[in-house]
Amino acid sequence: MARIREMAHRMFAVEFNSSRHEDRGLEENAPNYIYTPLGAHVNRLYFIGNLMSKTNSGTDESPMYKAEVRGPTGTFYLFAGQYQPQPLMALAKLEAPELVGVVGKVRTFVRDDGAFYVSVKPEMIFPVTMTQRDMWIVSTAETTIKRLRAMKDSLKMEDPSVEELSRLGHEPTYAKAGVDGVGLYGMVEMEMYLDAVKGALSRVIESDGRAGPEAIEDIPEDTVEVITAAKGPDDVKERVLAIINDLSGDKGALYRDIMSKCEEGKINKIALEETIQELLDEGAIYEPTIGIIKPI
Repeated sequence: MARIREMAHRMFAVEFNSSRHEDRGLEENAPNYIYTPLGAHVNRLYFIGNLMSKTNSGTDESPMYKAEVRGPTGTFYLFAGQYQPQPLMALAKLEAPELVGVVGKVRTFVRDDGAFYVSVKPEMIFPVTMTQRDMWIVSTAETTIKRLRAMKDSLKMEDPSVEELSRLGHEPTYAKAGVDGVGLYGMVEMEMYLDAVKGALSRVIESDGRAGPEAIEDIPEDTVEVITAAKGPDDVKERVLAIINDLSGDKGALYRDIMSKCEEGKINKIALEETIQELLDEGAIYEPTIGIIKPI
């Protein structure tokens, strides 16, 4: 049976680039994952930033692009070759400093001295608007804060467990991230990531004409209030959940049918993947088998 593609995680560059652990499957063509310092288990990711540079180290007939996309917390490094036709075509046309969205897979490299590097093998590159950038920053800040909170509570425990973190109110995905992050990285400099979130959110608040950075000088415990203030109204999650409910029979709804209905409703593929991941994280839906989504 064909596997459903991994959901694309929303992630800031500061967390992605700090990753030092990978999870390589033993099977042929098994997906490659990384564990980030905040415990996220990532195969694919979605990010937005400014295309700052691109270099073709190949030929016109067989291009090989290296590109840099700078987001609000750092730079993502991209490598695209002949097996990524859409990114190659996009990079050939785009010029710095174009604002772009990127969906891609994790790429890792370990030097002989043990130095660990991550980059992205893009699947799609496309121009985006400032509004889309702001929405991405807000949703990425929300998931990052949830990982930070789970990590904070995990560090307080002598023997962190998903069950104990869940009892404290953490969603299962973030509870597991808290346990994995502490297990692999130990003490993490969480202040660095919190400062990165504040800096990224300040751009959204300023661009929306609200207060400047002082408005989020100290992100409160109930960070969702800050994020919601920047986010504004958004009914995509409710619409996707309604589609899943409408399509679900006893066994659930086929992912391809959900995608088709969302396209009819002008919900693009990236927004759908983000929303499905968010609903899975919240426990509103689950995936009983590969390619089947069912509401709780």
